[in-house]
Amino acid sequence: MIKKILYSFILVSFLILPSYAEKIPVKISLTQIISTHHDEVEIGDKINFMAVKDIYVDEKLYIKKDTPIVGVIDYVHPNGWSSDYAQITFKTFYTKDVDNKKITISSPLTIKGNENLVNHLGDKLNVVLGWVFRGAEIFVEPDTKIYNIFM
Repeated sequence: MIKKILYSFILVSFLILPSYAEKIPVKISLTQIISTHHDEVEIGDKINFMAVKDIYVDEKLYIKKDTPIVGVIDYVHPNGWSSDYAQITFKTFYTKDVDNKKITISSPLTIKGNENLVNHLGDKLNVVLGWVFRGAEIFVEPDTKIYNIFM
């Protein structure tokens, strides 16, 4: 009886494992400035990224480095009081493979305002006295950060 349970567990593990192994990381970087400072982004906006590295699937080149990737904004949370940082969420990305076929990548990516804090006195005060100050806005320049999405 114990052997049957053990074999069942192993079989189920191997059936579930490929779904995790199939996820291929795609490193992307912004090619435009993205900011929430003056309500510059809204839900549905298309933001331009690019592939940072070549992507291989089954040892074949699938997406070339520097290929444009367009992300569609799914959610925008403006900054608020008490260190409530701004947040932008993407769920869908579009690009083309080496054969010029359209690819849709469904992978969540969240950019938060607190990821962009630097060690300035104002930021330290914001953390200490967060109940008085507003949370950080998002301001990311091209080629300054690399994000991971999975296909």
